[in-house]
Amino acid sequence: MAELKDLTNHDSVVDQIRQYSNLISLTADNLQDLKARVKALDNGDHDKELSAINDAQQKLYQALKSLEID
Repeated sequence: MAELKDLTNHDSVVDQIRQYSNLISLTADNLQDLKARVKALDNGDHDKELSAINDAQQKLYQALKSLEID
């Protein structure tokens, strides 16, 4: 998990933002894996859960776009 570091200059700020971007990206990937596992279940209707996962992923991708600094 990304930790807050002492921000001493511009490079350290950029590095911190990149670390959080990586963490967000990893979380979005984990949600994709979760979605695949939920879809593989054969016991019941999971549309509400899949919708929630999709919504969370969409928000994470928006956060990644907001953090783009390159």
